[in-house]
Amino acid sequence: MEIATFVLAIVGAVTGVGSLGWQVVTFNRSGPVVHVTATQAFPTYGNQVGDPHVDVTARNTGRSPVTVQSWGIELPDGQVMVSIQQLPWSASLPHRLEPGASASWYIETKAVQDECAKRGFRHQDVRAYVNLGTGQVIRAEGKWRGIGMQ
Repeated sequence: MEIATFVLAIVGAVTGVGSLGWQVVTFNRSGPVVHVTATQAFPTYGNQVGDPHVDVTARNTGRSPVTVQSWGIELPDGQVMVSIQQLPWSASLPHRLEPGASASWYIETKAVQDECAKRGFRHQDVRAYVNLGTGQVIRAEGKWRGIGMQ
């Protein structure tokens, strides 16, 4: 009888820990979860390919909507570049990101490279970011940092 009680206690403990872990995961995913990437985009005009642009994309993989208030490129010294005039194919600001949705904003790659050269930075060291309505700043991470080109 003692062995059966011990086995049931272990099963209960494992089930409880598993349930607690699942609750932590679902709690963390219950709000907005935004990921930012920076890639290169080439606009096309009929059969003509335009100059490269940095494509800053924010994706909401969470379960709640969130608003993107602004976006930009952060330089290594902490200063930021923002685009005052939005390109026509950029999402409007502020932009509401529903669960599962994404939005993109664009700036000419040459403008970013020229500013980096003027300040003595490598363009690979800048980071794209978005400011959310919650007050959070989400920055591009890992291979999605920089301006999407090496």
